Amino acid sequence: MAIFRTLRSASLLALSGLMITSCISPPDYPETPEIEFRRITKERISDATGTYDKVVVTVSYQDGDGDLGLRDTDTDPPFNVTKPDNTLNPDGYNYICRLQVRDANAVFQDIVFSPNDPGYDGRYPRLTPDEQGDRKAPLKGEIDYNLQIFKNSVLRTGTVLRFKVKIKDRALRVSNEVITDPITLQ
Repeated sequence: MAIFRTLRSASLLALSGLMITSCISPPDYPETPEIEFRRITKERISDATGTYDKVVVTVSYQDGDGDLGLRDTDTDPPFNVTKPDNTLNPDGYNYICRLQVRDANAVFQDIVFSPNDPGYDGRYPRLTPDEQGDRKAPLKGEIDYNLQIFKNSVLRTGTVLRFKVKIKDRALRVSNEVITDPITLQ
């Protein structure tokens, strides 16, 4: 009788556990990625390439279908970096990072690069877990984006700057835009 009660209790416990886990559903994020600014860090580096400020911008993301990031081999249209006419393809980059510099009136101004210069835009790697394959599933996490800021005629010691950031998914849906905290170049 005691064995029966123990087995019955174990069966009820297992059954209730099964019912609880079957009620848990994946998060419901939109298919367009959403980001939030987390932090920006800066470190002065001197190495073989010169002296520069290493800047790391961290954003958190969530995406409903998990189609974030590109592989190094993702170079065919629409992810090719240049178009057939050798102009820059804006869809070749999935991390859009616009530089802003504070002027003498304490107003941040966009720095515009030449049409064939991606500026600080770049690519972040595929974030979809390999075991997920091409199956759609929500993703949530953080992206650390590394930048090297070398001094030049615009970016001098004491320059205060910040970045406007957006990301794209593989369907070319663009996230909201976030603005980092300002940093000062050493």
